Amino acid sequence: MIITPESEYEQRLQARAVAATELEQRESRAGRCRLVGFFLLIVPAFIFPLFDPWLPVSMAPGAILFITAIFWHRKVVRARANASNAVRYFTHGLDRLHDRWVGKGPAGERFSDPLHPYSGDLDVFGRGSLFQYLCEAHTPNGHDTLAAWLSAPSAPESVHARQTAITEIRASVDLREAFGTLGNPDRPGLKTRALLGWPSEPPVLTGQRGPLLAIVLGILGLASIVAWAGFGTGPSPLLLVAIVEVVFVTRQWQLIREVMRDSQAVLAELQAFLPVLRLVESQRFESPLLKSILERVNAADGRPSSRIASLASLLDAWDSAMRNQFVLPFAFVFMVPMHLVYAIERWRIRDGQRVRDWLDAVGTFEAICSLSAFAYEHPDYPFPELVVDGRVLEAENLAHPLLPASRRIGNDLSISNSPALLLVSGSNMSGKSTLMRAVGLNVVLALAGAPVCARKLRVSTLAVASAMRQADSLHEGVSAFYAEIRRLQAIREWSKGPVPVLFLLDEILRGTNSHDRRVGAEAVIRVLLESSGIGMVSTHDLTLAEIVEQLGQTAANVHFEDQLVDGQIRFDYRLRNGVVPRGNGLVLLRLLGFEV
Repeated sequence: MIITPESEYEQRLQARAVAATELEQRESRAGRCRLVGFFLLIVPAFIFPLFDPWLPVSMAPGAILFITAIFWHRKVVRARANASNAVRYFTHGLDRLHDRWVGKGPAGERFSDPLHPYSGDLDVFGRGSLFQYLCEAHTPNGHDTLAAWLSAPSAPESVHARQTAITEIRASVDLREAFGTLGNPDRPGLKTRALLGWPSEPPVLTGQRGPLLAIVLGILGLASIVAWAGFGTGPSPLLLVAIVEVVFVTRQWQLIREVMRDSQAVLAELQAFLPVLRLVESQRFESPLLKSILERVNAADGRPSSRIASLASLLDAWDSAMRNQFVLPFAFVFMVPMHLVYAIERWRIRDGQRVRDWLDAVGTFEAICSLSAFAYEHPDYPFPELVVDGRVLEAENLAHPLLPASRRIGNDLSISNSPALLLVSGSNMSGKSTLMRAVGLNVVLALAGAPVCARKLRVSTLAVASAMRQADSLHEGVSAFYAEIRRLQAIREWSKGPVPVLFLLDEILRGTNSHDRRVGAEAVIRVLLESSGIGMVSTHDLTLAEIVEQLGQTAANVHFEDQLVDGQIRFDYRLRNGVVPRGNGLVLLRLLGFEV
């Protein structure tokens, strides 16, 4: 029996759901044991006098039960959380397989840029985007890494390295489940990048005099309390020590604030980052990219996760000492906050410069896990063949990766030196824009290292640039036509770069008259082709099809057709050679009751 991704996910989902239910029941029993233990612990205090020798003996069983129940309860809570996260992980996987994924998971809105060459036109970021479909990262650095891979073409050697890494772990559902249970990608995204910059900032609390003085003051504070309680000296010694401590802390306060400025943000990021780092450390890989990740996290003496955990403990202790009004007075007298600050500063001096490497390694691992899940869930998607030299895009049965499989129509196409341009004609809603978005997204996937939604794809390194969704702006006083011209100008500038451009121009120059559109479109296309670009231009204005005649073998006409069946327009979304024989504008008007 062949195990499909869907059946594998369903089996694991059912097993984890049963486990989560059983663990929830165990959690309730552990909670009840804690209550019973606490009851047995305090009842003897009401039965025996305070100094009765039988009091500690009678309290022992309750104490043992209470402490045991606490550890049991914590263990069960962790196990239930893992099972619940696994249920969520496989539910999200099935949602993707069943095309229910839109709006679930991080959408990457913070990476949206209206000036980016293609991300807005191709739905790379935002709700219902490629990023939302792919991303399973838990940390901001994982989001950053995946977004970077989707935002620019990578060199062939990088693409090959990612393909090999994805191939190694695509079938390792256990590893990806372990990764998926580490957190919840649906939680609100972390708003800062504090963990990337804070550890490597220059130290501000240096030298030994401050820590030594803090130790002395803490000892004096303890001695003054003992003297007050045990020898009746009164509060005067304690007040004197407290005054000195206030002066000491006040003089250091600006430096303390500088060290602890981003402590809350750092602690929040550590809680997402540390579990992933521990998972990476526990693995053994064979592919060069994954092995390099292990080398980066294990380059330091000792395990980075232990060093990071010590920082998290210090930051958590600082937070507890400063926010708990019952603890703060005693912590201040013993100089605990100062000791914590000095310890945190020593950590920054010792390990701060290594944090960026650890973060980058974890981000790369998370991005590979995201693309590996995509590869596993689409076993029929191949890795593209990379063409090192030239400008090539050849595809068989290429389709839009974000469309449901039931609605997805694949097409064959070839763009290289001859032809370097496909001019796509067709009526409204026939599939021109969808085809160009399918081409653009598959090239983005291919050059990020991922499999592609096609039977076969050969592609060279291309910089995608598109003009598809230009709109007017009342605030900026810009018409849609002028916005498109500015976009075309930007594409012309991008085409001067070292990487050939794949340009995708939808309904080019739609905002002007037919004559200007014909002349202007030819001028734009010639400039882009002369800059070693290849691409696609769509139009429903059939006069633009004449441009192909002027360009000769450099260009070719292709089109989509529609059929009128039983008073309704039907589309098959199949790409054909030549110019579309007719439009459907008048037919649509007649169907709506207009006499034309």
